[in-house]
Amino acid sequence: MDDIAFEVITEAEIDEIRRHVDEHGLSGLPGLVQNKMRDWQDVPLSIALVGEAAVGKSSFINSIRGLTADDEGSAPVGTGDVTREPTKYCHPYNEQLVFWDLPGVGTPRFPQDKSYLGRVGYSNYDFFLLLSDDRFTSKDIWLAREIESLKKEYFFIRTKIDDAMESAEYTERDFSESRVLERIKKNCKDNFTAGQLKKRPVYCIDCYDKHKWDYSKLMEDILVSLPELKRNTLVLSLSPLTKGVIKSKTMVLRKRVPMVAMASGIQGACTSLIPIPLLGGAIGVSLDIALLATEVTFYLKQYGLNDESLQELSAGTNKPLDYFKDALKDGSAIMTSRQSVKTFLMNMIKSEAAEESVKRVPIELTRFVPYLGALVGGTANFVTAYYMMIKMIDDLEKDAMKVIDAVIDATSSGVD
Repeated sequence: MDDIAFEVITEAEIDEIRRHVDEHGLSGLPGLVQNKMRDWQDVPLSIALVGEAAVGKSSFINSIRGLTADDEGSAPVGTGDVTREPTKYCHPYNEQLVFWDLPGVGTPRFPQDKSYLGRVGYSNYDFFLLLSDDRFTSKDIWLAREIESLKKEYFFIRTKIDDAMESAEYTERDFSESRVLERIKKNCKDNFTAGQLKKRPVYCIDCYDKHKWDYSKLMEDILVSLPELKRNTLVLSLSPLTKGVIKSKTMVLRKRVPMVAMASGIQGACTSLIPIPLLGGAIGVSLDIALLATEVTFYLKQYGLNDESLQELSAGTNKPLDYFKDALKDGSAIMTSRQSVKTFLMNMIKSEAAEESVKRVPIELTRFVPYLGALVGGTANFVTAYYMMIKMIDDLEKDAMKVIDAVIDATSSGVD
């Protein structure tokens, strides 16, 4: 089995568990952990989109929320209507993550002057996305300068690149996709220089194909720009749009493991749970399987590997469900076993020798062994759960990458 890199449990996490046990006993520990696991849904994150009418703001809002124009709650696409007031669109998985479609600047209702940002409530937004389907206009440049003066983050997004490519392919004798992209970006950056803006990238995207051009890079740079708590909110709210988002999910999910493993081990050791015997006559372990199953079910949804997510992917790509199941036929054991999550975890526990799991845990954990031993009845419970969850995350990340590859292959080859 490949070596697995572990997250190091922190002093703060141990202290939090210790305080809770001292004050409330063990009975409420799983609830504490589950509440902490939902903390990301309590951190508000507001993203403002601005640009002229029909530049693709609604399409982008739907795309990043994992919706199509036909889905309930989606932003209306192709209506040509001008946004008259800031319009709010919550993410379907997390109402604290909000996208705002802002009115374009320079209209009679929202003139290009110092009152604009105040009237659209600029202070309420964490960062701005400036979209254009052609050249960034003088209005866009003015708005960018105002945002810079307020020390707010923003990103330039050039939309409808598929249309630009199609036009160039028909009109240019020596068509080159890379040259078209280079020309588009140079044109935009020349405008920025003329407008005396700081140098920053231009992200060329197609809202309907998240695996082309700069969509993935845009997501990665947005995530890097955010403070940790807001970054976690965005990462765990997004569907697995790109490989970059999937890797970000893995980083966040791994940080949850120590608390989950400790709660499961403590609950298992201090209740009437029957120890699960390990292979080879090794000592059994007592774990809260229900708590672990809830966490793994969350992983499956995060990586887009649960039945509902795969069915939505099938419908959204017009590919049969079996197409994506075939992509996972050589995937991880949980995706190929056809067992319930609880049954799979029980069998996984039985197949893991506790002493083998202990060997794989980093030396940094040993300083907590006395405390773990007192609560968990030895380290076997904690270590087994810890090892299982880390391995599960790493395996599911690989599965999610397989699904992304299948989507890319289908899109590029036209496979039905």
